[in-house]
Amino acid sequence: MANVPELHLVQNRCGGTSLVYEGRAYKLKRAARKKYWRCSQDKKGCGGAVWTNLDVTTVIKRNDHIESCPVDEHLAYKMEKRAVLAQRSAEETKPIPAIYDEEASAASAEPSTS
Repeated sequence: MANVPELHLVQNRCGGTSLVYEGRAYKLKRAARKKYWRCSQDKKGCGGAVWTNLDVTTVIKRNDHIESCPVDEHLAYKMEKRAVLAQRSAEETKPIPAIYDEEASAASAEPSTS
């Protein structure tokens, strides 16, 4: 089977949804017959973009990124963990360092995917 990159929808730090594809994060700019996602580094001059179907299961078209646009293969995992930390710290009365320690120990107990 071919190594097909996965599309991940992840909560971003502003509470919205970001798309993570091939180690880069994208912000939703427009949704009509298809969704148009811009690279999150667009303010730094990156013109990378992805068009997906409305269900965000297939990439229809894509624009290239600039060479200096960073790639992080673990970006989706990091964003998911950051969202969990933010949610728990807002809901629980525990001190934030205690929540962080619990999440860090839980993450170190998870089997490695690399």
